[in-house]
Amino acid sequence: MSFRLEQTQKQIVSQKMIQSVSILQMSTQELADYIKEVTLENPVLDFDERIPEDKDQERLKKLEWLASLDEQNRSYYQYDHEDAENEKGMNNVAGPIDERLEDVVHLQLLGGMYTDKEQEVFEYIIQCLDSRGYFTVPASEVAKANHVSLEMAERCIAVMRDLEPAGVCAASMQECLLKQLEKRKDCGDLEREIVAGYMELLGKNQLPAIAKSLRVSLADVVQAAGRIRELNPRPAQGFDNGDLMRYVIPDITVVKFQDGFEILLNDYTCPTLHINQEYLAMLKSDCDPEVKEYLFSKVRQAEELQDCISRRSSTLLALARCIVDVQKDFFVYGEKSVKPFRLTDAAERIGCHESTVSRALKDKYLQCCQGIYPLHYFFQKGFSQGQEAMASLQVKQALAEIIENEDKQKPYSDNKLSELLQEQGMDISRRTVAKYREEMKIANGRERKQFL
Repeated sequence: MSFRLEQTQKQIVSQKMIQSVSILQMSTQELADYIKEVTLENPVLDFDERIPEDKDQERLKKLEWLASLDEQNRSYYQYDHEDAENEKGMNNVAGPIDERLEDVVHLQLLGGMYTDKEQEVFEYIIQCLDSRGYFTVPASEVAKANHVSLEMAERCIAVMRDLEPAGVCAASMQECLLKQLEKRKDCGDLEREIVAGYMELLGKNQLPAIAKSLRVSLADVVQAAGRIRELNPRPAQGFDNGDLMRYVIPDITVVKFQDGFEILLNDYTCPTLHINQEYLAMLKSDCDPEVKEYLFSKVRQAEELQDCISRRSSTLLALARCIVDVQKDFFVYGEKSVKPFRLTDAAERIGCHESTVSRALKDKYLQCCQGIYPLHYFFQKGFSQGQEAMASLQVKQALAEIIENEDKQKPYSDNKLSELLQEQGMDISRRTVAKYREEMKIANGRERKQFL
């Protein structure tokens, strides 16, 4: 038997390191909830809801001023976001967001003379609706799961498919749209024929091919396609899905003054932690050794928690200063002045690892006179153009402006878009144009074409 001495290197992750990483990733609200939860588990820890001191009054006035200044900007941003969402795909009909789809369906069933067994089947169907409002379970499975005949299962499904919103409980998008067409007086056979047999061509905007196949005029197909696109392929959209509405609490506030910027860490919403003095006194007394050991471990845990929270604050503050330094033009002139910025650059500036920056960005928001933005917004990819670096956001804005002003009956191809961007000093390849266009949810030239 021979013995050999080897030197190996192992990475040991301590509990404190895990806690520090976890706290760094928390948003302000998550941290506040975490602090309250920890104080319930650790008896030596107390927390106080933070009450502004006199020295904080000036800071709070700045925050109030900034909040009032930003209210209109946030409203505009919300409207723009909603308009962009409504432009994707077909018409996204908004429903009553404070109502649940299952409640609306239940109310419509109350007036019918249905047996208890049928009510059970209805409830089963409602619980099986997917996020779109579709029901894709075969009737045979419904019958088996509820111990009813196939005929009753099919009858109950048919009843559900006649309820509002039109198209609910449909088995497919095609069936959903056909149900909606039945209830529209301004739609006729042409719309139903297109939905029944030409959905793929409609999706690709190949309207001339549809007109040729159906032997009707292109003008009629264009009008029919317009009416079809007004339908809602997702009946459940706009109803409350059970998730709580999430309100954003900014973690960092940047206030612009004439002579520079002030960066405020919004930790005033988090409770302040302190160690209970009675337990500290007990620790110094001649109490039972086991009690003393227990208290000592809890005090150490409390100190480690305070240290982790302090490090989170210092990291966020350093990152915010770094962002303001690099993106100074953004805070002065707005979104068109965003510069390319990488996580590695930020990590090098503040002296930490790239993964630390990534964790610090998670679920964090910055408030300024331009509005409220997620921290990762300030880390834009880009490319070098001569001596100047340009963010991908600027290229996308230029691309969107070109497409918006194009001749809708002769939309630009990706090659032409690339050429037009190059004329503006942006050396972008056709492949990159296609990539950005897809990220912006903009269709290709053939699908953007309008025929009349």
